[in-house]
Amino acid sequence: MVSGIAVLVLLLAQDPFQNQIDEALRQFQAAAELDQALTVLSSQLSSLGAQATNPIARRLAEDLRDGMTSAAAPAFIDALVGRPDALAPLQSAFRDAATSVSGRIELAAALLQLDDAMSWRAGLLAIASDDKSSLLDRLHASRVLLEAEDTQAPPILRKIVEELPERPEGEQRQVVEFLGAANTPLTRDLLRAVVADERLPSGTRQAAHPAPAFRDGLEEPQQTIVDDPARRSPGAARATVKKKETADSTFLTMPSILAGGITLVLLILLGIEILRKG
Repeated sequence: MVSGIAVLVLLLAQDPFQNQIDEALRQFQAAAELDQALTVLSSQLSSLGAQATNPIARRLAEDLRDGMTSAAAPAFIDALVGRPDALAPLQSAFRDAATSVSGRIELAAALLQLDDAMSWRAGLLAIASDDKSSLLDRLHASRVLLEAEDTQAPPILRKIVEELPERPEGEQRQVVEFLGAANTPLTRDLLRAVVADERLPSGTRQAAHPAPAFRDGLEEPQQTIVDDPARRSPGAARATVKKKETADSTFLTMPSILAGGITLVLLILLGIEILRKG
């Protein structure tokens, strides 16, 4: 009886927090600028204090357990960083059999950001290595495992790539897009393996090409040269140089001409004076 009253008191105490969380979310959803709205939402949730940790974590768990990525999730996670009490609701939702596979992956990603790198790991390894799971779920689970630097993630991805010829071309492109987006030394090596695999259709191999244009199946774009003021008007530049050269030439030749003329005049005068005295 006493424990029931205590739970009731706790729930009543949390109601005001839920109302404030709901109001903050309504303001977030009505905002036009996402980045600014996330900053404001994170500040509002953080300002509720440590007593609001459980209600915030439970709300985040509810939003993620169906596998739908919540636009507000980063603000919730930011508000829960450094609060160990936030882990329990998320871990409970991860273990719940009613939680979808994609929901467990989203919950695992949130837990990893909150410094829980272990409670979900076995579950995600099971998803990533299960041939019966959907390809997208396996890839998303592998992404979280890569972020956690799990040593079993590379063999799982190599197996997926080795079995790529057995999949439809649409699924092959999904794998290529995932590897390109991950952009790690491992995934770049796997992309090179896809390019070299002659069992795969040319479209898949072109999509795996390291050049972005080949990933889109387009011709490689020509190199773009940044406009340079010196290149913008080469004629003007050349004219400037010629003008400078002409000025230099004038500066060097005029004194020579004048000196030569004076010398000639002096010689003539000297000759006249000699003839006059003679």
